[in-house]
Amino acid sequence: MTSRRPDAPSDGGSVARTRVVRSMLGWRETEISERCDADRALAIVVVPAIDELPDAPIQPRRRRKRTMPCIALLLAFVLLAGCERKQGVVLWHAYNGAEKDALATTAARWNHEHPDRPLELVAVPYGAFADKLTSAIPGGNGPDLFIYPQDRIGDWADSGVLEPLEFWVDDARADRFSDEALAAMAYKGSLWGLPVAVKSLALYYRTDLVASPPLTTDALIALTPGMKQRSGYSVAYANVDLYGHAPWLHGFGGTILDDAGKLSVATPEAAAAMAFARKLVLDGVAPEHAEGPLVATLFNEGKAATVISGPWFVSDIASGVPWKVTTLPVVSPTGKHAAPFLGAEGILMSARAGDKDAAFAVMDALTSDVAAIERAKLARQVVPNVHAYEDATVAADPVLLAFRAQLAHTVAMPKGAAMRMVWTPYKTALGEVLAGRAEAGTQLLAVEREVASYLVSPK
Repeated sequence: MTSRRPDAPSDGGSVARTRVVRSMLGWRETEISERCDADRALAIVVVPAIDELPDAPIQPRRRRKRTMPCIALLLAFVLLAGCERKQGVVLWHAYNGAEKDALATTAARWNHEHPDRPLELVAVPYGAFADKLTSAIPGGNGPDLFIYPQDRIGDWADSGVLEPLEFWVDDARADRFSDEALAAMAYKGSLWGLPVAVKSLALYYRTDLVASPPLTTDALIALTPGMKQRSGYSVAYANVDLYGHAPWLHGFGGTILDDAGKLSVATPEAAAAMAFARKLVLDGVAPEHAEGPLVATLFNEGKAATVISGPWFVSDIASGVPWKVTTLPVVSPTGKHAAPFLGAEGILMSARAGDKDAAFAVMDALTSDVAAIERAKLARQVVPNVHAYEDATVAADPVLLAFRAQLAHTVAMPKGAAMRMVWTPYKTALGEVLAGRAEAGTQLLAVEREVASYLVSPK
């Protein structure tokens, strides 16, 4: 368990921890009592520590004369350092389009209300985001806060990059969020972030090309003859990425980690899913190598009847294109629902944040119900705030309704090193199989061996 840090707040946020959070973090009542006792003991020990430092043998009166100037100098140094420290909070994010605009709107409101603690937003390309954070924060050069999915929380928590948050979380804050979203921010007995959005994939379809959305993969494939006449495809999605492939992987019963948390990539079910994806390409149902820009182009030009993507795809749809979004189809060979990864994006605090109280105040504001409703309306983010859906506009939004419905058929994205290391090898394997250069089972075995070797290698 993580002891309370000296700079953590001592108000109700550190005492009245919600039972929901305690349960999710696996705390026992005895541990909670021990933590409080440890905090009190820490305060008692720290206060007299300066005056009790060992010194050369001197008379008590003279020692007091020597000690007091030292204390005065120390206090002066601390005050001067505080005056020179940069005010405000810096937050890194990788948002684009409507999500970026919605975040900026909320930040502007914060800055209007708190001119003494301005919030600075810094956009960082997603591809470089994780590496920049990992290298910058330990050196004190990174942001105070950043927004990122939960899959790196375990890695960053273990390496000391993140600040634990449970001591700021009271009943009201915990009650804002759905249990699943809050649990996604927990790791090894601590809470490491406040959830901003939950994300998964769903099925977009052009209403001028599809009379009714396909409920099964057989129905999806049945669109192919008509689309071939248009030199198009039944479906386009990021099929060379594990994230895009995940609905088929889980729909066939495949996994990345088993129920015990052990690596479980090379399974017959995973091989069947990869072979299915290859057949979609071979039969002209889907393009061989599709990623974001191509997927959007095909959909906008009427060359893709459907697209598998997330809420962010809305901003890529051209004006005038008739479309709707619905849940993913059932995988016909297995009878199981296609199940994408469920990701939770959270606001996380750097362990090197300059003013942690101010940083958490910003986190609190950016994840409030008011901010969540704002993001849901402006960016159509699927927000984890349960009360946001009491807003009439949010509750009636067909995009949000579709993605909320999809949440029933998702698989929570694992946290930890294995998940972080699997993306690149899996992408390579998918590319080889979809191009017809390799067999699924062999490639999956190679992925599992490669990731396993990373996990046992010394850091």
